Amino acid sequence: MTDRTTASSALTLADAIMALNADLSLDKVLNALLDSARELTGAHYAALHVFDARGESIAFLTQGIPEDTKERIGHPPGRVGVLAKIPAHGTLAVEHIDADPDYRGMPKWHPRLESFLGTSLTVRGLVFGHLYLADKAGGPFDEEDKRMILALAAGASVAIDHAKLHDDAVARERWLEASQRLTTQMLATEDEEEALQGIVDAARELAHAPTAALVLPGVDDAWVIEMAAGDYAQNIIGLELPSQGSAMDVIRTSTGIVAPAPPGNHVLHQITEYGPSLYAPLASDGETLGLLMLWRDKGDPEFSADDLEVTQRFAHQAALALTLADLNQARSRAALLEEREQIADDLHDFVSQELFAAAMHLEALATEASEAQTGRLASAADHVKRAQYEVRGVMRNLAGQRSSEPASDRMRREITLAQATLGFTPDLTAAWSDVNAVAAADATLADDAIAVLRELLSNVARHARATAVQLSITVEDDRLIMVVEDNGIGPAGATKRYSGTSNLGNRALRRNGSFSLEPVDPSAERPGSRATWNVEVRR
Repeated sequence: MTDRTTASSALTLADAIMALNADLSLDKVLNALLDSARELTGAHYAALHVFDARGESIAFLTQGIPEDTKERIGHPPGRVGVLAKIPAHGTLAVEHIDADPDYRGMPKWHPRLESFLGTSLTVRGLVFGHLYLADKAGGPFDEEDKRMILALAAGASVAIDHAKLHDDAVARERWLEASQRLTTQMLATEDEEEALQGIVDAARELAHAPTAALVLPGVDDAWVIEMAAGDYAQNIIGLELPSQGSAMDVIRTSTGIVAPAPPGNHVLHQITEYGPSLYAPLASDGETLGLLMLWRDKGDPEFSADDLEVTQRFAHQAALALTLADLNQARSRAALLEEREQIADDLHDFVSQELFAAAMHLEALATEASEAQTGRLASAADHVKRAQYEVRGVMRNLAGQRSSEPASDRMRREITLAQATLGFTPDLTAAWSDVNAVAAADATLADDAIAVLRELLSNVARHARATAVQLSITVEDDRLIMVVEDNGIGPAGATKRYSGTSNLGNRALRRNGSFSLEPVDPSAERPGSRATWNVEVRR
């Protein structure tokens, strides 16, 4: 080999290594590697087989093979036969690949190969992939080809490392931006479901996960998949996590995990269909508020430790946002109550007192008026007194003092208001006299019952797609029983939050009761839902 040839090759190699570092996109670095390897060696075919940390195939790039031929060949080659002999360091050169004793043949549509040269790409001490070159023009691969490919592989390893670091930095920035948007959204919106769905949607997109879910605490220490998005999301909404499963370990320890498949010996049947998994707790001040679950399809790249780290930061930010949103809503409710009390005070000071004075004045005039005018003045005074009574009722409502208003009236009002969002009138069965009696004995019972009634009817309006509702409110054996039954798509049919069962269940538990939500007819196309709130009452 002449000095001129050596200088020319060195210059070409230098240009090739510079080209590898010209772009920080990993895809472009890998394609530039294949271009340079073919040009430097004169190989007709070039391929790069990329592996994950466990040595499993995650990508296979080729040049020189037509696209339609690649589609016919199908899956990439395994590390068997000649390919299994490629060393972690150095090269493997074969003059006639089909004459090698370890040759195992080619797929039906694969072009016939002669000479072969292979080497490993090592990034930070781990094999990133194998570089394959085949069919050099003019003869077998020589020592100069080996030298150049080793030098190119070394340069490519550095470029790949830089590209991966760049991709990681870009990914972290996107997660950070999403966290900031999420916090702003949760503090601004009054729709809790919309905010929770935002957590799921953002995590699914950023993690390149076909399916994502958010688990929240339910009734009796249960943890339920309340929100989900992506492939088969409708099949997992409403599922309760197994108490001995790995997901519950994450909730108890506030420590996230990644796994090549849904981990543990206790896995929900619907989740076994997924592949690589990542579980990140939403933890704040040592308390787990929820669990973010991400899944990829079987055969997809596994989640890495870096994926877990950035997802965990996002989940932590989401937990803080949830806490801040709750505090913000509490402050808003406090401000609203204060404003309502102020209005009630103003009504008392400026309206009720004036009405009282007007009634007294009319009654005084009536004593001095003629017989014909006395009746008219007395009637006017009665009207003023009725107005004063109504104003006092408004004052009590504004101040939250509803104990004097029958529970039946308050419940009827809620049902009437719900008709606007339902689009129809519920079929009602109610023992109002019994309800009023137990509510009179417990001033807070009516507040709980009305809050539950409002939530149940709201759930039907938002999720059930129902055309009819049967509502029953009865008192039996010292129990207040409220049942809301619809003909909609059923508890598992909602594509957003499962049911908001936590609050309803907690209200029941505080009263030695229970809350349940189940399909009316599980085998039907539209199974419907039956929600039952059953609590103890005092006589």
